Amino acid sequence: MTPTHGAFVHARSLEGETRLVGRYRYVQSEPGKLAGQFQYVGSWYRNDHGRAFPLDPVNLPLSDELFATTRRAGLFGPLADAAPDTWGRRLVRLENPNAILSSTDWLFATGDDRVGCLTFSRTPELSSPPPTHLSVTLLADIAEEFERIEHGKPATALAEQIYRAGKSLGGARPKAVVEDDGALWIAKFQKRDDEFDQCGAEHAAMRMARLCGIDAAETKLVDVGRRRAVLVKRFDRTAGPHFHPTLHFLSALSLLNHDETSDSGSYADIAAELRRHGARPQEDRVELYRRMVFNVLCGNHDDHLKNHALIHDGAGWRLSPAFYVVPQPDFYPVQAIAIGRMGGIPTIENCLSSCTDFGLSLDDARSLIGATVDVMKRWRAIFDELGVSAATIARLGQAFAAILSDEGEGTEARPNVP
Repeated sequence: MTPTHGAFVHARSLEGETRLVGRYRYVQSEPGKLAGQFQYVGSWYRNDHGRAFPLDPVNLPLSDELFATTRRAGLFGPLADAAPDTWGRRLVRLENPNAILSSTDWLFATGDDRVGCLTFSRTPELSSPPPTHLSVTLLADIAEEFERIEHGKPATALAEQIYRAGKSLGGARPKAVVEDDGALWIAKFQKRDDEFDQCGAEHAAMRMARLCGIDAAETKLVDVGRRRAVLVKRFDRTAGPHFHPTLHFLSALSLLNHDETSDSGSYADIAAELRRHGARPQEDRVELYRRMVFNVLCGNHDDHLKNHALIHDGAGWRLSPAFYVVPQPDFYPVQAIAIGRMGGIPTIENCLSSCTDFGLSLDDARSLIGATVDVMKRWRAIFDELGVSAATIARLGQAFAAILSDEGEGTEARPNVP
């Protein structure tokens, strides 16, 4: 395969229209180092049609400038967000084991079920690929194929369709885009080496987050043969039959312009950008703070920058719905990004130390934390009601904060709400 060195970038709207946004290229800036370049087309940055927005309000503001980056192999953040991640790249390499793929090739490696509204072409005229999602009735076939991948077995006849339905998605867990009940969902499958029911834990944690007043994506838990899967409803697509994109997606990793391997970043950094660029900065900063507290209390230590995002829905930049919350009993007990003045140390005291960064007084923060604790004290009963096994609930006790349990069994001691 000959590497591709450029792409035209388009934005799709919920009305079904597609407009040319700009052009991306990557060049060799010096031996062994790639640099990406991006420039908006004039009709977009002039906002001739009245619907333009920056792909990134910080790093790609609307202008006629030629932007350049050497981060993330020369791929600008919002473009990297639309490209395959760990799981998707694994599927692409299974289909093209000997291919040498450029940064641009990753943009063309998937169909239009990728996150957000961006799509890509090799010429200014767009010829959209067909949808890649599958029917929910094929969940068992998808799970079986993914099990074959895990065991290193040869692909089945359905493999090409199944790979297409999973290549566009991020994260490391096996997943695919499926249609169910007139909507699109991301199906995440249990892995054979899971030591507890992560699918059930994710479903229950997301449901409990909604009980705490958090804007979390809708989920469903389903049995698929000997395994389970959690379905997470997509918030970036209309209902069927067309499933048009409804918004532009920008991860916090991209917004803060960090590399994939960076251990920098904090909730306060995201809040600062919401204050500068958000359409509802105070509402969304409080929402972000509530999520931070929830993640600390439930032991979701996998709250890195790619698991937070901003969206642009035509009315301005907003915090996206929460789309990934899983208690992690086996993770080192520290948050992936900083939560307060003591970095990622998961304590209520540390959460309170940063409350003013979210526009909250100390009293308001204490009240928010108290209300969240009141709901989450029932976490064992909630998880049981939602079909999580007793064995998994016992295992998750190592992740949940001690203040949520009278016994604090198996949990790290953390201070009560002051």
